[in-house]
Amino acid sequence: MRLFLALLAAAVLLAAPADAGQHRPDPAAALLAAFDSHAIVAKSSPDVGTFVFDLIRDPRFPARVNDIVVECGNARLQPVLDAYTAGAQVPEISSVWRDTTQPSCGFSTFYEQLFALVRQVNTTLPASRKLRVLAADPPVDWSRVHTPADLEPFLDRDASIVSVVKTQVLQRNRKALMLFGLGHLTHDGGSGAVAQLEREHPGAAYVIADHRGFTADNARLERRLGPWPALVPLRGSWLGTLETTYFPVNREYPPATRGYPGVDAYLYEGPADLLVREPLSARALLDAGYLAELRHRATAIEAPPDSIEWPETFFERERTSGVLLRG
Repeated sequence: MRLFLALLAAAVLLAAPADAGQHRPDPAAALLAAFDSHAIVAKSSPDVGTFVFDLIRDPRFPARVNDIVVECGNARLQPVLDAYTAGAQVPEISSVWRDTTQPSCGFSTFYEQLFALVRQVNTTLPASRKLRVLAADPPVDWSRVHTPADLEPFLDRDASIVSVVKTQVLQRNRKALMLFGLGHLTHDGGSGAVAQLEREHPGAAYVIADHRGFTADNARLERRLGPWPALVPLRGSWLGTLETTYFPVNREYPPATRGYPGVDAYLYEGPADLLVREPLSARALLDAGYLAELRHRATAIEAPPDSIEWPETFFERERTSGVLLRG
C-alpha cells in the first residue's frame, strides 16, 4: 500500500502542469502591491470577467487607490460624473459614456455598472478616501459637431488621456487604476498614452494585459498557467521567456524578442475558449432617441455606410460575432 501511494503521488506530480502548483498571492493583492512602486496600474479593458468589479469591492482597494481613469467617459462631463459618484441624483449620467468619440462605448454595460458600483462603494467611505472616476476621452460636444472638421480637434484620444492623468493624478501625487484598450497602455507604445506619460514620469505605470489566448499551442500553455484567476508577472516567470510571437502583438519584433513587449504582468481569468463577450446594453438598444442621435452624428461626420458609427452596422457586427470571445 505504501508503495502504491508513493507511486500515485509521483504520478500526480508528473501530471501537474509546470508552475501550476507554485504559491501565488491572490491577484487583487498582487495588483495592489504594484502601487507600492508605481503611481499607476494600467489594465486592459473592458473586463470580460468579474475581476475589476471584485477588486473595487475589495476593502483594500480604496486604501491604496484614489482614482479610476476610464476610456469610455467624456472629459467634458467630468462634473456630472463627480456628482454621480459622490451620490447626487444625476438623471443624465448615461451621457458620460454615450457622448464619447467612440460609438461602441454607448452600448457598454461595463461602464454603466462600474460607475454605479463606485457610487455605492463611496457611501461606505470617509470623505478623504472616496474614489474618483476620471473620464479621459476627448471633451467633444456633439451638439456643436456639424461637419468632419468640427470633430477633428477631438480625435487625438491619447493626448486627452495624457492630459487627464498628468493633471488629475500625477501632479497631485495620487494613485490611479487605468482601464483602457491595451494599445493605449504598453510601455513601448510609441504615441500611446502610457508611453507618452513615461517620457516625463519614467516608470510611472505597471501594465497588465488580459489573457485572450496565445497565438500558438494555447491549450498547453493555458494548462501551464494553472488555476485562475492569477496575475503572473512577465519578469522572472516562464511567460517572460516565451517568444513574443506567442502573444497577440500588433507589430513585428526581431526574432529573438521574448515576452510580451511593453507589458509587466498577465491576468489569467480562465481559458480563452470560455471567456464571454460583454453584452450590449438593453437600455441603449431600446432608446430610440439615442439611436437617432447616433445616426445624426454619423451623418454629420460623413461616416462611410459600412462603419460602426452607424448603429445598424454596429449591431450587425455584434450579431454575427457570437457570445464567446473565440466562438
